[in-house]
Amino acid sequence: MAAVAVLAAGCVEDGAADDEEATAVEGLAGEGSGEECTIEEPVPVGVVFSLTGGAAFAGEYQREGLELAFEEINGKGGVEYELVLEDDATELEDSIAAFEKLIERDEVSIIVGPTLSDMAFSTFEDAQQAGVPVLGISTTAKGIPDIGDYVFRNSIPEEVALAQSLPAARDALGLENVAVMHDNEDEFTSSAYTTMTEVLDEEGIEIVGDETFQTADTEFRSQLTKIREDDPDALVLSALPAATVPLVQQARELGLDVPIVGGNAFNSPVMIDNLEDAAEGLIVGGAWSDALDSPGNAEFIESYTDTYDRAPDQFAAQAYTAAHMIDAAVRAGCDGNREAIKTNLGQLSELDTVLGTLSLDENGEVHHEPVVQIVEDGEFTLLDG
Repeated sequence: MAAVAVLAAGCVEDGAADDEEATAVEGLAGEGSGEECTIEEPVPVGVVFSLTGGAAFAGEYQREGLELAFEEINGKGGVEYELVLEDDATELEDSIAAFEKLIERDEVSIIVGPTLSDMAFSTFEDAQQAGVPVLGISTTAKGIPDIGDYVFRNSIPEEVALAQSLPAARDALGLENVAVMHDNEDEFTSSAYTTMTEVLDEEGIEIVGDETFQTADTEFRSQLTKIREDDPDALVLSALPAATVPLVQQARELGLDVPIVGGNAFNSPVMIDNLEDAAEGLIVGGAWSDALDSPGNAEFIESYTDTYDRAPDQFAAQAYTAAHMIDAAVRAGCDGNREAIKTNLGQLSELDTVLGTLSLDENGEVHHEPVVQIVEDGEFTLLDG
């Protein structure tokens, strides 16, 4: 509960939606502000995570982090949040259907999710057209906030994470050249590949090998053999979770024991557990570390571990933070209606969270300091340099 008190202390600039908005619900406009805000009816929060399917390794952590935070927030009193949870099974059609249900049938005030960027490009368009604010917590692809003014995220963009992790890997490990592999069929991984090559060029890191594969591929030995012959200092990888595990395992089986720098899929202990010894030397930039000295982080880790009998990961931390962002926006105007949340979430500034001090800009893009981690002895640790 100490973590809740700290995290609620962030700022939202003054602002509230027009009371005459068509989306306003009478019982969701309360009295007071901040900690003194009291709203008569529960504020409905829609949630769409991948709880089954290929991205379930992240979705379950997200569910747990979000539920833990809202349980703590509801315990403070004044404002109660009611979660309406949907599983999109890591399928685009299911994600679209879940958003439609939450928007039209459940009439939620805001939606958190989905887990994957590919689904967000479609579902966020639907939410934008319906005038329902959405908060992405793992949608790191370029262009997500450009969808519209109802779209926000607390997940650091892939290009920001890569711009941090690649120079950090070079400085810490003395990298002079790398090989690159990417899924050229998927929009997200192709976008990340473009960012990777741009950052490598800017940082003066030579690309000595460049190989592609397709989303459904499970056999990568041909490309990896070529890369091994190129003798790079490291491999830079842009792949979805389903391809990441067999690709990394096959790289290690072929004797490609160099560090591997990857994207957001690397940020889960489930991925590390699945890879076992093959995970050694994986490097990733991201939003959170259990070593961060951020407000409430130690309390969050303790509470999460006590509740779920396992340590949290970045996906849980971002979900936990999302709940506190929503609560800050609601309490700013003491209004749980869609337009009020959209207005006040868009003015979120300098909020102390477990991710660090966080702000959203005028486009709904998140800003806070990223971290870079490497897997050593089977555990994430901050990368020196």
